[in-house]
Amino acid sequence: MQIHSLLLLLIVEYTGVLLAVIADLVSGIRKAKSRGEKCTSWGLRRTVDKLSRYYLVLVALSLVDAMTIAAVLFLRDIALDFCFPAFPFLTTFGSLSLALIEAKSICERAETKGDMHHTARMLIDLLSRFHRV
Repeated sequence: MQIHSLLLLLIVEYTGVLLAVIADLVSGIRKAKSRGEKCTSWGLRRTVDKLSRYYLVLVALSLVDAMTIAAVLFLRDIALDFCFPAFPFLTTFGSLSLALIEAKSICERAETKGDMHHTARMLIDLLSRFHRV
């Protein structure tokens, strides 16, 4: 695999994660509007925070992939018969995983996603059970 092909693949993977996060953001805004909720800066900050965490993971995976690919190419250059392909496995798997997480988030029902009242009721119920013991 040539360096241009690897770079193109990485660009597609990073862009795919960005598009998945944007799709989740648009879906979240639509779900909030359908429930009559306002779009707040807190929700937008969560999206930016999520995107920065995702890209931090992708960069780390890409660095490990780059070291692995460099080692494979080096071993091939010194005439060792090394059958491991020069392919960014970790970055590809990571970007697919992150995109699937966003797809699952889009498919979740709006009523159960982010329902703080439901979470508060469950917490109160759990605490009352501990209090009885």
